[in-house]
Amino acid sequence: MCTFIRVFGCNLRCSYCDSMYAVDAGYSETPPVDMDVSEILARVNRNYKRVTLTGGEPLLFPESVKLVNRLCDLGYEVNIETNGSCDIAGFRSLINHSDNLFFTIDFKLPSSGEMYSMRLSNYDNLEQRDVLKFVIGSEEDSSVAAAFAKNIAEKYGDDAPYMFAGVVFGQYELKDVIDEFMADPALKNVRFQIQMHKIIWDPDARGV
Repeated sequence: MCTFIRVFGCNLRCSYCDSMYAVDAGYSETPPVDMDVSEILARVNRNYKRVTLTGGEPLLFPESVKLVNRLCDLGYEVNIETNGSCDIAGFRSLINHSDNLFFTIDFKLPSSGEMYSMRLSNYDNLEQRDVLKFVIGSEEDSSVAAAFAKNIAEKYGDDAPYMFAGVVFGQYELKDVIDEFMADPALKNVRFQIQMHKIIWDPDARGV
């Protein structure tokens, strides 16, 4: 369990985005709410001691540094979900207790329409506790993800970050991804991810 904090605004427009209400106010029945850091902290569940900062794109906003520093100073584990286009090393260098922080960073694949927006230097600055995530929507995506994951596994060796592979909900079969990744022993540590909230609740439900 964790507290989810979702920022409004993103610099990418992925074809499969399921959070457009956090990107364009026209997709939401309710407008985004302006909150300062203190107001956000007051709503964080102190029992969990875990926070996921997501979006939109959290690294676009300078206030994210202040928020994450406050959370890390208070002993929270903070996971920032970022789209891969913004500098993670620069952000991490601004955090006082960065051992409490890890990134879940996308590598956008061809079907997203945003693969060439990736900041490639990010993938040279991953730490072992970080997560590299692939969202697969086509056979081409699966092949590109497998090749990139293999490159990361070979480059980092025993210090490789976690790697998760999932699918665009309703657009590609998870078993096809699993078949491809299981065929290569170099990808033995890739984990397969499903969006459990879309199975447990209505796929369009928010706040779950």
